[in-house]
Amino acid sequence: MATTRYVHATRGVRSGQFDTPAKAARSVGAALRAASDGDTIVILDAATYAEGELVIDRPLTLTSAYLQGHPNADPSDPRFDPRLLPALAPAPRARQRVLRVSGKPDHKLGPVVISGLRVVQGHAVHRPGGPDPALGAGGGIAVVDADDVRIERCVVTGCQTECAPFRAWPEPDRRALRQDLVDLVDVLVPASAEAALNNLIKLANILIANLPGRVPAIPLFDRAALKTMISAEFDGLIPPGHPIMWLAGQAFGGGVAAVWSSLTLRNCRIQGNRAEGRGSGVAVVGYGWPTVDNCWIDGNRSGARGRLDGGGIGAEICLPGKLTRDLSELELIMFLRGKAAEVRARLASAGLPGPIDLMRFAVWLADPTQPPVITDNVRRLALFLINGYRDPEQLVKQLFYVFSTTALALARWDAWNEPEIKAARTRSITVKGGRITGNECGDDGGGLYCSVMSRISVSGCRFERNSAPGAGGGARLTMGSAGTITDCVVDRNVCGTRPGVAMSKGRPASSIVVGGVTITRPAKPPEPISTPGGGGISVRNGDLTLTGTTVGSRPLGNLTSDHPGGGVLVYADTEGDMGGVPDMWTAILREVFEVRAIRVSIGPASRITGNGAGFLRGGAPVGRPMFAKGGGVFILRGTFPDAPDIEVSITDVRSTVRSNTARVSSYVSRVAPRVLIKAANEICIQDLKDHKEWTETNNAPLIKGGTLRWP
Repeated sequence: MATTRYVHATRGVRSGQFDTPAKAARSVGAALRAASDGDTIVILDAATYAEGELVIDRPLTLTSAYLQGHPNADPSDPRFDPRLLPALAPAPRARQRVLRVSGKPDHKLGPVVISGLRVVQGHAVHRPGGPDPALGAGGGIAVVDADDVRIERCVVTGCQTECAPFRAWPEPDRRALRQDLVDLVDVLVPASAEAALNNLIKLANILIANLPGRVPAIPLFDRAALKTMISAEFDGLIPPGHPIMWLAGQAFGGGVAAVWSSLTLRNCRIQGNRAEGRGSGVAVVGYGWPTVDNCWIDGNRSGARGRLDGGGIGAEICLPGKLTRDLSELELIMFLRGKAAEVRARLASAGLPGPIDLMRFAVWLADPTQPPVITDNVRRLALFLINGYRDPEQLVKQLFYVFSTTALALARWDAWNEPEIKAARTRSITVKGGRITGNECGDDGGGLYCSVMSRISVSGCRFERNSAPGAGGGARLTMGSAGTITDCVVDRNVCGTRPGVAMSKGRPASSIVVGGVTITRPAKPPEPISTPGGGGISVRNGDLTLTGTTVGSRPLGNLTSDHPGGGVLVYADTEGDMGGVPDMWTAILREVFEVRAIRVSIGPASRITGNGAGFLRGGAPVGRPMFAKGGGVFILRGTFPDAPDIEVSITDVRSTVRSNTARVSSYVSRVAPRVLIKAANEICIQDLKDHKEWTETNNAPLIKGGTLRWP
């Protein structure tokens, strides 16, 4: 039979059953130790209980007498005084989490209810290989392997997480991966085929000599020179001592973290927390799909290190469930290295390209702004091996990418659990009602950040005054994630707040003699590049559906500095490197998550208005902007061959996207040469593959019945 147990800081006793108010426990920890399954623990006063980490590992309720007497008290209301609630805190001067609800992977704990409490000054620390099942996540509250958990009408404030320092690549492992790539030369072009290949190259050069224009001859294949060049380029991309980041949610969730948990967070205030990981306010780690109902997530900030995305909420769901939970980039890279023999066996059957392939590829290398003539990764890699002297950096990136995609195609279910991935395609985090305000991250997603195929459904919520130095002032979705945003307001968020303009890597001039041909690589100066913007919402390789949602307001809505997409930015391209390994995230996106296309739908009753590209925080204009296009909406299809296709639909586009401002105007398109673009205030669509650019001044062919559809 369930028992009610009581706690009082000054009138409590030190031992007993604590089952009457007159003989209450003096500490919360003592009451938890006395409790049985199904019990209720009631804190009678509003004192601060500074104890060690409190652990709930059985079904029970932890609440306060104040909430029992005021069941409609709402800490998510800014007018509510949190001091009315009792507070749980770590022991004095201790770096400890305040509260952990802890189940087991094979036995989900519940029901657990935590209500009517303050959780303050927690400090969770990630200690690699340590006993903490939450991996340092959840500075205030961590819920681990427990779905039937409700945290209601609580305040979590002043808590933080601390990430373990990043390690460096162990030099033997780095050299072993370099050798794996070098060995692919012998696999794709075996010594027995070298003479035949050079005969094909000679034939291709005869054909090339008869082509119009100045198409360079292809040098004869030189195995030793190629291997030396690959090793040197590898060391440039991943030099000795390259840092390795944590991957699996370590130190996420400054306030609250759901770790493999589908908890419910209702009518809570999550305010003023810090995280050296994603989700400074609330984090979702692993295969759980929590509900955040009518909460106020406010004023949370990133810490000094870690994966600093998601000032308000951060989600990272589709982790490789068959690998260790305390995962870093190195463990995942070494997992793929363990498949090297299988990769070599698979690639050995690729076969040599023919002379026509060689000729076409040489033509493409002479003008790489055109789409690749060979879209099959393995055949293109073989061609890069032959022609790669001209661009060894791209050659090594191709080697990495083909190695990664082949290994994952062969062994993805050796690392990920197929049922978990299937569940992630259909289930969503739910955020309804409430406000996400004034949060700030250290990278992307000021209010919200979702990665690794984390789906989220948001309704009736306000994203306001959040900021990100990178992409997505209000929200950022990436790597196969999907956001359905209904009846929301996304307003006065800013992104791109890093000072200055990012620059690409330059390189000095160089030359190499291969097969009697001198290959000259001209100097490449650094060029200004634009970090993707999206003052309100930024999406990379993910889905976005807006219904009945307002993005921006007049006269000054969401802003991005010298970046595109004041209101909304969507693009498809590579996902970037992992631990220095180029495009490895894209290999996972394609081979594990199977993302081949992304869909953008801006639907009925949505409004994108009053946003600006080319403005600093507060509305001051950027001087001489270069990239500030698409004040309302910016959509980009990049050149990466395996990037997802994009499908865009904007209903009643002329009234849906209006009164936005982009400070770059009257420019000659760099995407579509010789096309003059008069204005890109409302919409800018750039297709780098097909060399086309549309804005509101020339997009009439894309509009049918008032709806813009692209492609």
